[in-house]
Amino acid sequence: MIDHKNVIFYDTEFSDLNIRTGELLSIGLVSYSGDELYIELPYNNPVHPWVEEHVLPYLNGKQVDKQTARTEVTSFVQKHSRGAEKPYLVAYVNQFDSMYWYDLFESPTDHPVFWIPIDFASILFAHGFEPNSMGKESFFELLNIEKAKFTAHNALEDARLLRETYVQFFEYIQR
Repeated sequence: MIDHKNVIFYDTEFSDLNIRTGELLSIGLVSYSGDELYIELPYNNPVHPWVEEHVLPYLNGKQVDKQTARTEVTSFVQKHSRGAEKPYLVAYVNQFDSMYWYDLFESPTDHPVFWIPIDFASILFAHGFEPNSMGKESFFELLNIEKAKFTAHNALEDARLLRETYVQFFEYIQR
C-alpha cells in the first residue's frame, strides 16, 4: 500500500510553456509535514507576456545557479524521505512542472524522487471531480480552505495550497 505521507508537493514557475525555449524561474517544495524549500533561478531569455504580468511580480527570493538548486532540492528530498523509498512528487497539473524538473536535473530518471510524478488533477478525476476543480471557489469551500490566503503563481504558495488541498481532499473522501 502507498504511504500517502511519502509525498512532496511541488510547483514550478517558468518563462514560457515552450520547454525548448522556456527556463525554470522558481520551484517550491512542501513536505507532507509542512517543511518548505523555495528556490529561484536566474533566467536569460525573454519571458512570455503572460509570465511577465502574472509570475514575475511574485518572484521574491535569492537566485541560485542550477547546481546549487539541485544540491538544495536533493538535500530537502532526502531529509523528507520516509524510509528507503524515494518520495513521490505531487503537482496539480504536472506536465510542465515535470519537464522543468527533469531539465533542472538534466535527466528524467536521475533525480532524488520516484521517477513518475503524481498529477493531482488526475486524482480528482478518478474520484469523480472535475480535473480543473482547483480553479473553482466551490471546491475550496467544500474542503473548507481559504484560497485567498495563498498568492497564485508563486511556486511556494502554489505548493502550499496543493499540500493543504491534498490533505483536506483525502480527509473529505474518507468521511
